[in-house]
Amino acid sequence: MNKQSTHHTTLIATLLFAGVVTTAVIGGDETGKLGPLDSLTFAGEDELTIKNSNGHIAWGEEKTNTVWSIGFMETGKALSQLLQSDHFLDTRNELNEELKDKITNAQELMTSLQEEGQSIASDSPDAPEFRQRWERAYSEFQKMQQLVAEARAKLLAEQMQEAYKEIIEAVNVVSERMNIDMVLRFIPPDGEFEQVTPDATIMQIRLRTALRLPDGIDITDDVLAELGLED
Repeated sequence: MNKQSTHHTTLIATLLFAGVVTTAVIGGDETGKLGPLDSLTFAGEDELTIKNSNGHIAWGEEKTNTVWSIGFMETGKALSQLLQSDHFLDTRNELNEELKDKITNAQELMTSLQEEGQSIASDSPDAPEFRQRWERAYSEFQKMQQLVAEARAKLLAEQMQEAYKEIIEAVNVVSERMNIDMVLRFIPPDGEFEQVTPDATIMQIRLRTALRLPDGIDITDDVLAELGLED
């Protein structure tokens, strides 16, 4: 038996020892490469057949019976940096300027009433009427403060959604380049805790979904680079 035949026999024997090969084409270039194989069936109480399903290892027809490559992304880091980008800051500054005029008028009225009230004694005949004007002005001032807060919160929420979409687009680009099927958001297990209140701390613990992960599976830096942000 020549060297090439001996090589083939060894490979086939190895396959038969591991399981049952439904189809095996073994090259004769003595590189030690196995395959290509259509599938590989392992014997046991329940036979297990492994095959190539669109470039993924699969052991069944369901998508859940497929090996998917996984990456992890520190979404919070990208989100906080994106919200400080010029296009987001400019929009918030524009809104603040608009709101400033409205709140300034209400503040000036309150200041004027405070100064007027200092010259009115509590037993003065003008005191009841002044008190009513003060209460109306203060109520309007509180409403204005609430409207300002709501407008700022609404804009921030919209910007957070827009930034999130930008992150998703960058994640998709990086995933295509690195051949990653799914990306999970996380906080690194060894990251600093930003707040020390019990509620904030337990939330950050819950977001640390990966307690341990191998090198190279965290794609945060790659996504930040795609977004033009810094690590």
